[in-house]
Amino acid sequence: MAIAAVESPEPINFRPRRLGHVNLWVGDVKKNTEFYNKVLGFHLEATEPGIKGSFLGNGNTHHDVGTVEITRGEDRLGRDGQVLIPKDMSGRTGLFHLGWEMENEKVLVDAIFRLKKTDQPIGFFADHQISHSIYIPDPDGNLNEFYADFLKDWRSMFQGEMELITGVWNPGEKPAHSDVRYDPKPRLYGVADAPLHPKYITHAAFTVADFETSYRFYSEVAGLKPIHVDAKRTYATFASGIGRYDLAIFEARKGEKVGLHHAGFELESEAALAASKAALKKQGVKIEKEVDDGSKWSFFLLDPDKTRWEFFVDRKRDHGAIVKAAAAERAYLA
Repeated sequence: MAIAAVESPEPINFRPRRLGHVNLWVGDVKKNTEFYNKVLGFHLEATEPGIKGSFLGNGNTHHDVGTVEITRGEDRLGRDGQVLIPKDMSGRTGLFHLGWEMENEKVLVDAIFRLKKTDQPIGFFADHQISHSIYIPDPDGNLNEFYADFLKDWRSMFQGEMELITGVWNPGEKPAHSDVRYDPKPRLYGVADAPLHPKYITHAAFTVADFETSYRFYSEVAGLKPIHVDAKRTYATFASGIGRYDLAIFEARKGEKVGLHHAGFELESEAALAASKAALKKQGVKIEKEVDDGSKWSFFLLDPDKTRWEFFVDRKRDHGAIVKAAAAERAYLA
């Protein structure tokens, strides 16, 4: 998929404040929900049976992780009766979309108006009632949701088993709010007896088909700030509006699969990481890989569909040191 040739005199630059969530296509929504709840330690906030979805978090926001069962040839309708998830949207498990949290709706709508002056492809617009969103694909077809919270108290409606809540949003139809509606000081919680107690979703790492087009998308369209770009321009890391590392892209090697490599969650401390490792071992949960160096201490787990998650504690993060590793190891170091 070709990236936009930006015709506007100014870049689109959504400039999200942070990576807010990762939503996945899963083979069995019940099985995956149980894994994210009982093993990874995310509280089940809400389910939406009409779209076969569940939404889990730890208090940061309405959800840190979303799971939606693959379509298997059936359309799923939104609350307005329009097709929300087309029957051919996904027949395979993996990434559905990254969710990027915006400062407010006015910032989001202003970026949408800039985008409409270009040929950047648009996926769709959605009114989730708790938030308003635009979904746009990157050059490899990975969906990115840019959303602004609409309700200050998302728990007032987003909990338990819900009726269909999502419909179509028409940005600009009503005045966009300019106040902050995300919770600036969320109270974190989780699942007390789970092996893991993650704090924040922090970053996603992708392998990409073409470094330059992906770099341009994430810097000029998404509006993320480059932190480090290697001299040969084969990988880059980016920060969001609050200055936190949120994304890494690596040019795929010959024969390597393009797409999400992993997404990461920060843990409270090295003591917490060690305790989590011991608890996982006791439960018979296999750790795929561990990284223990001067930059970070982390381990990687695979969910029932083999989507990879990293749980880590930062030491002295060094994005430039990644280049010293073997090509097959680099994405694990991001």
